[in-house]
Amino acid sequence: MTEHVREKLVAANDIDAALEESLTTVWDAKVYSWDNSKYPFNEWMLNRIRGMGYKLDDLSYLHESVPLNETYKVTKQLCADTNLPEFRRMLNRFVREVIVPHGKLRLPVAVQRFMNVRIMLPTTPELFFPFHTGLLYGHSIASRSTWMPFCDVTADEDRSRSMQILSIKKSRELIQRAIDKRLSMDEMTQLFGKESWQIKAGPGSACFFTQENIHGSGRPNTSGKTRVSMDFRVAEGIYGDYLGRKIPAGYFHLIPDTEEEEETLAAHPRREDAFFNGKNNIFYVANNTASTYGIPVHLQRYMLIDYCNKNKLEFDYELFDLEDMTHLPTLRYLVENRECNIVMYSIFALPEDASYRNQLLETAAKRGTIIHFVNEDLQLANADDLTTIKKYLEFAKYGKSRLPIGLPLTGASKLFFDKWAGSLAAYG
Repeated sequence: MTEHVREKLVAANDIDAALEESLTTVWDAKVYSWDNSKYPFNEWMLNRIRGMGYKLDDLSYLHESVPLNETYKVTKQLCADTNLPEFRRMLNRFVREVIVPHGKLRLPVAVQRFMNVRIMLPTTPELFFPFHTGLLYGHSIASRSTWMPFCDVTADEDRSRSMQILSIKKSRELIQRAIDKRLSMDEMTQLFGKESWQIKAGPGSACFFTQENIHGSGRPNTSGKTRVSMDFRVAEGIYGDYLGRKIPAGYFHLIPDTEEEEETLAAHPRREDAFFNGKNNIFYVANNTASTYGIPVHLQRYMLIDYCNKNKLEFDYELFDLEDMTHLPTLRYLVENRECNIVMYSIFALPEDASYRNQLLETAAKRGTIIHFVNEDLQLANADDLTTIKKYLEFAKYGKSRLPIGLPLTGASKLFFDKWAGSLAAYG
């Protein structure tokens, strides 16, 4: 049985040094291998495509079986299918048994909720994935990426259908140059391409890299073969408040620490059966926490409506919490005084004070009030749900995080915050 390192082994004052050490060593564009028969992701993807009605024996020749105008639909369906229970079980096991030990991660860990499945055709020379970093796409310094090709791209002639990557040291240097010099896409492609190298991997291997490693196709696929790949991100609880815009429970799914825990969760009854308890559903929107301050209420409202429509939930009306009142009196009123269920934007719209937050959650559970947290697709309907929600809030260090949940973590962003801070000081 694999032994995993627990979060508490890193002292708080060493946390940033430990992160830098990890990013610049085991996660700096390193390729790792494993027994593919234990985690046959490539075969699973092939069978899903066959299940869509396409005759296909080799993913490298997908372009000969799937019409060009249907490729996007196939890609999106594969991305959605990565949330099927059988796939998540295999993925969670892979993360625990391969990524955690190879990447020297500490439990608990969270994984991206939907995988990115990408199909790179040799018949569309105008389409390729530009060079970029995860930081530039709103990811954070603390999440880690895994790129897994389902076709063998180890040969030199496969370079154009593989992914290209740069070291983290060179990436930091070149990204800063691109920002300072205001480089165009063409200039960045040329500059980054000169320093990049081909990732040589295939079924049973993957590249581990950081959100600072420049990577991408960088060029059209001229190999004559299709590349199908999957990429996703993982995050450690020790850095749960260093995840920038990709917040826990919203973007990341906290996976069970053990196979036994996985089995227990799989045996739980359908969640939807508990939603209809005879009570009215009332919308609750607010901007009273650091994580919801910048989320316009009309956007929250759109998400609440969409969630209710998908889950066939009727809703009555909306209550809005009072500005500047961080004790959230409207939410307290709903929990303690109304016989209703609550549909709200996020678990990060709850009070940041842990004792007050727990009091509200426990009161809701005792009164049989269901609370729907739309952004994370979490629901409070029983004691198990309360435990799950507390786990996510603890993972994110909500209320005691080093930075507000949902803020970007790049150097360029810091310049903007400094400018705004100066404006506020002058206003005061």
